[in-house]
Amino acid sequence: MYYLAEHLGKRDPVVISVNNTSMAARLGERYGITAYESPVGYKYIGPKMIETGAMMGAEESGGYGFGMHLPERDGVYADLLLLDLFLREKARGVWPVSKIVAKFHEIAGPSFYRRIDVHVERSTYPDVKRRLLVGLGDTPPTSLAGRPVTRTDRLATNDGYKFLTSDGSWLLIRTSGTEPLVRIYTEASTPDAREALLAVGEQLVRG
Repeated sequence: MYYLAEHLGKRDPVVISVNNTSMAARLGERYGITAYESPVGYKYIGPKMIETGAMMGAEESGGYGFGMHLPERDGVYADLLLLDLFLREKARGVWPVSKIVAKFHEIAGPSFYRRIDVHVERSTYPDVKRRLLVGLGDTPPTSLAGRPVTRTDRLATNDGYKFLTSDGSWLLIRTSGTEPLVRIYTEASTPDAREALLAVGEQLVRG
């Protein structure tokens, strides 16, 4: 997204999955780009890209699609754009790659992201899933790791919740529909805050 906006001058929308980084929204504020949030998976991201005329779609697992190419993941094309980004940044005197990353964090703000999978006994998974999907909806947490929860979003796919806190951090709990596990995602401005949120998320899952 930074490459498309900074080096190619593009200002078309972007589409990111709900479990992806909020850095996209912050970059959008900087460059005047609308960032749309979609459910997880390119079966949702691709159609949203077509609907909005998005220049880019991205999911948490590292899949990137580009509107000027295909509204679907293409790793080879993404790698070519990444190499071009490196060349352009190097020509500016921003090199090695660690300096590019540091510069990016200065622009988009610090971000520390992590996902963990909590495996549950298959026999108890239906009860765990019901407790999370019903209980977190009826009584969502008011604070997470000492930070007030400012918004609770039920996922459009009805398989979990995303909680946003007062400092911009977030925690997402998403149940699996195919195996007995619960995925916990979080993003925070420091590693310690990230780990604290993950610990709270795991506690919510395990009850």
